[in-house]
Amino acid sequence: MAIKRDDNFEDDEEDSDTNQILTFPTILVGVILIILSEAFFYLLSSKTGSPFGLTQMVFALMLAIVITLFLLWIRWIMFSDKYMGLFISLVGTVAMYYALTRKYQGTYTTIFAIIGAILILGYTVIQFVQANKK
Repeated sequence: MAIKRDDNFEDDEEDSDTNQILTFPTILVGVILIILSEAFFYLLSSKTGSPFGLTQMVFALMLAIVITLFLLWIRWIMFSDKYMGLFISLVGTVAMYYALTRKYQGTYTTIFAIIGAILILGYTVIQFVQANKK
């Protein structure tokens, strides 16, 4: 038994674009997170006098990758339940902010934490609005 397709093939291609996980906003947020985390550890080391070497660079890179993967997971959850994705994103953002401020304290930490939280929550809101359009 063969499945017939409609004559309008453009609709099928548009649906596949909305289900694509790795999109331009996700890549852009990932790159911004890499720059933000590298800048945070560099400024932290210059302010405290601690060394900034390969270990700190790799840690900042892994941190940005983990946060980007968290955002991909949130986007994947929003495909099926947008409110659950929004809730998990808010809880995850608060948890990351709390973990950062437990380890590091000061003006640089607060500034970078706020910038990161705004970036993550902005991405989540964009994905939430796009999930409403479905």
